[in-house]
Amino acid sequence: MAADFCNIKPEDTIAVWGCGPVGQMAIRSAFLLGAARVIAVDTVAERLALARSAGAVTIDFMKEDVYQRIQELTKGRGADACIDAVGTEPETTASKDSVWDRIKVATFMGTDRPHVLRQAITCCRNFGTVPIVGVYGAAVDNIPMGSAINRGLTFRMAQTPVQHYLPALMQRIQKGEIDPSFVITHRATLEEGPELYKKFRDKKDGCIKVVMKPH
Repeated sequence: MAADFCNIKPEDTIAVWGCGPVGQMAIRSAFLLGAARVIAVDTVAERLALARSAGAVTIDFMKEDVYQRIQELTKGRGADACIDAVGTEPETTASKDSVWDRIKVATFMGTDRPHVLRQAITCCRNFGTVPIVGVYGAAVDNIPMGSAINRGLTFRMAQTPVQHYLPALMQRIQKGEIDPSFVITHRATLEEGPELYKKFRDKKDGCIKVVMKPH
C-alpha cells in the first residue's frame, strides 16, 4: 500500500524510513512497481543489509545526515516520495528534535515522536508524496505544514485494507515476482513468543520477523 500510494513513475526515487518488516516490504514493492531507485533509512545493521540485498541505497541515520545524503543522491531535488514506515519511534535518538520529542513523551507533554515524519516532509521534492504507514497513537506536533503546503506535498495514509491488496499480491507471488518469506528470520512455537518478542524489541539476534506455529 505504501508503494502504491507513491504513484511510481519509471524514473522515480523512493525513500523509505524504517527497515523493519513493513519497510522491507515497501522497499521491494517500490521496485516491483517500477521505481528506478529506493533509498532506505535505518541504523540496525542487519536491516540495512537486508535492504541492500533488495537493491536499495542505504543511509545509517546515526552516521550520516539523512537530508544532506538524500540531497546528494537526488542532485538537490529530493525524493519523489518519502514513505514513513516507522510511526511511533524507537528509543534511538539521532538529532536534537528527536531528543526533545522523547522528553515531551516522558513528561506527558506529547504522545508520539514524529521526527521521521518531519524528516520525510523535508526530504520530499516539490509536489512529491509522503505516504504514512507507520503507526501513530494520537496527536503529533511541530509538523512543518508550512513547508508541505508551500511545496505542494500530498499526504496519503491509512491502516492497510488487506482484502483490497491481497488478490494482486497473491498473483505476483504465484508468478514468482516476489517471495514475502524473505523477511522471516525466526520460526518458533507459541511458547517461545515472549522471548522472541524481546529480541525483536531489542533488535538482537538479527530478529526482523517471527513466524509462530501452535505445535
